Amino acid sequence: MSQTVIAKFGGTSVADSVAMNSSADVVLSNPDVKVVVLSASAGVTNLLVALAEGCSPADRTDKIEQIRNIQYKILDKIPGSQVVHEEIDRILENITTLSEAASLATSAALTDELVSHGELMSTLLFVELLRSRNVNAEWFDVRKVMITNDRFGKAEPNVQALSDLCNQHLKPRLEKTLIITQGFIGSEEKGRTTTLGRGGSDYTAALLAEALGAKRVDIWTDVPGIYTTDPRVVPAAKRIDEIGFEEAAEMATFGAKILHPATLLPAVRSDIPVFVGSSKDVAAGGTLVCNKTSQPPLFRALALRRKQTLLTLHSLNMLHARGFLAEIFNILANHNISVDLITTSEVSIALTLDTAGSSTCGASLLTTSLLTELSALCRVEVEENLALVALIGNQLAQARGVGKEVFGVLEPFNIRMISYGASSHNLCLLVPGDDAEHVVKTLHHNLFE
Repeated sequence: MSQTVIAKFGGTSVADSVAMNSSADVVLSNPDVKVVVLSASAGVTNLLVALAEGCSPADRTDKIEQIRNIQYKILDKIPGSQVVHEEIDRILENITTLSEAASLATSAALTDELVSHGELMSTLLFVELLRSRNVNAEWFDVRKVMITNDRFGKAEPNVQALSDLCNQHLKPRLEKTLIITQGFIGSEEKGRTTTLGRGGSDYTAALLAEALGAKRVDIWTDVPGIYTTDPRVVPAAKRIDEIGFEEAAEMATFGAKILHPATLLPAVRSDIPVFVGSSKDVAAGGTLVCNKTSQPPLFRALALRRKQTLLTLHSLNMLHARGFLAEIFNILANHNISVDLITTSEVSIALTLDTAGSSTCGASLLTTSLLTELSALCRVEVEENLALVALIGNQLAQARGVGKEVFGVLEPFNIRMISYGASSHNLCLLVPGDDAEHVVKTLHHNLFE
């Protein structure tokens, strides 16, 4: 394992000139940082996604102007940046052309091509900022190494190809220069741009760390670490100084926005610690996510995931029958849908789906063709605007008294579904969306305060 550190900065850390300079300070304070992975400047990706969905000419002009303003405010503070000025203008022209095409006909491939421009611009600006501070920095197009399949919006990388290409194109550069590259984007075999799904910049950083044999991934956001729950929901939430991979993966999977769920997979595979801190307050410390922690607690954290859908399928054919579940899951697999939680009775099955937008374009998972196929087999009920509250911990399925600790304080709430026992690291509750924050506050007060 090398001494290389991969540093990733989120959208708020490159939102404006002040944030970018703070991030540059963080990079330059650690000589082991050899590769910097950036998201698009805050707000830019949302504007690009809106353009990709097709807009009226006036709306299109307004959104492109907003993007121009965000980037120009950074650019205007960098001395002698004429070449980058021209490059940003060229990218904005490209955005205009692509968004005009999107207003005629949208596609997942066009969305990925359009959305990728946010990361291309933020990295160009960051390189120019570093060079204005006399730093030897080089812009690198991550699409040269991040080869993926062609599932636009949520592409999966080819890990072996990434490793080979990193050894060929990236490793030789690390001794000579600081590499600045893009998170979130890749390219499929024909060279078309793909994206790894919302939040995929964390995934990019961990994948590059694995491919380069890095010693650590530093993820810099606007929050100094991982907390017992979202501090915006519960101000009394406490920071966790050290957390195990499995616990953090559970938190990320069940909605803790501090990490992208897939981020930890390459880190776990290669036993690379992940540090999470705030680029705006480095002195505040952060959370280290590592393979093993000493004395992990029974209750570690609470995660909340909104916009959940409950699908209840009723059929008397289930009674003493074989293969019914296999048929249902086959249909779901054919529609690229993964199920979160599941409970069954003799004649019905309840499934939860994460419909918060599993791809870049946030398209609905419940298509007419899916519901038609399911309806041919059984009666289908759909409940929306639900939320998933996950209690993350250790050995939960083996501990005594967990039910009383959790459900004893939730008497005032309607709990639509419970999933407990499949994992020793989580207990999941499905609740009405309007009750979600109250449930989290109540549980946090009882279990952590």
